[in-house]
Amino acid sequence: MKKAKKLIRIVILEDSEFFNEMLMRQLKRFTHTLALHKDCEFDIESYVSYADCLRNLKENTDVVFVDYYLGNGITAIDVLRNIRRKCVNCKVIVISHARNIRTSAITLLEGASEFLFKDAQVFPRSCLILEDIVNNKLRGGDNLQDHALPSYN
Repeated sequence: MKKAKKLIRIVILEDSEFFNEMLMRQLKRFTHTLALHKDCEFDIESYVSYADCLRNLKENTDVVFVDYYLGNGITAIDVLRNIRRKCVNCKVIVISHARNIRTSAITLLEGASEFLFKDAQVFPRSCLILEDIVNNKLRGGDNLQDHALPSYN
């Protein structure tokens, strides 16, 4: 009997439609290759609206990539708190144009797994971080709080 493939659920929350589409394309290309090598499957959803994302967020979501500033006074801190209520083991990767060390430190203290700056390296860094999360999940370590990810900044 064939063993069921592990499903990894990924959500992107980015209010810039352009950046959202770019990240979505990058992650789809990367996960297509990763799925072949890791014998798993990926489900990627993307949202430009915080309300839509929260309404459709599944409890078994594994990774959320979220922009820090989402408009209307909403930040990744707000998103983190709501995601944690719904998805206890979800890893949240915050991405921002702001190169403010205080903002990144507070975001990490609030529970983000990583904080990435939107620069030329954001897409390859996103893929490296995702691969680390997938490797850990496939080894049975759903809770990365016990496994520090390497810093890519």
